[in-house]
Amino acid sequence: MRYELLFAGFGGQGIIKSALLFSEAAGVQKNYEIAQSQSYGPEARGGACKSEVVLSDNFIDYIKVIDVNAFMVMSQPAYDKYYERIDPDKTIVVADTTLIEQVHNNIQKCYTVEATRIAEEELGRTLFANIVMLGALSAVTQVVDLEDLEKSLVGNVPDKTLEKNKQALRRGYDIVSAYLK
Repeated sequence: MRYELLFAGFGGQGIIKSALLFSEAAGVQKNYEIAQSQSYGPEARGGACKSEVVLSDNFIDYIKVIDVNAFMVMSQPAYDKYYERIDPDKTIVVADTTLIEQVHNNIQKCYTVEATRIAEEELGRTLFANIVMLGALSAVTQVVDLEDLEKSLVGNVPDKTLEKNKQALRRGYDIVSAYLK
């Protein structure tokens, strides 16, 4: 089994952190082979940012994403830029519709979450938006479960924000779980 994920947004949203947390949950907790790569613009905040994750139960011979199984996206420019890399008939798309106003209506598996709004209004800070999205991604892909992601938070987020990050994960997970029922 080979599963490929593309995470995209702009710098400062925690895109790479999300990919790293997902990778750790899959690699450490589920014992998958993992390859994670990242790229971002020269700007510290606001520039283009993406991360690719490949996981497999066998040796990974090519570390780049070829056939995107899941696309977590948190900005309109990132959505517009990477839309051509997905297959609208089979790629799972999880989009932050606080910042993405237009999603193609031909995507068969699109799950929208107002992650940035939820993070700001319910959790007190927009910095939790990527974690809300990560919970949503977990619910829809079922590659890693919520408990594994919670374990990956330990040591990867500041101790003082651990409980808020767990709340954010659960909130995103619950939103998409409700879609799936």
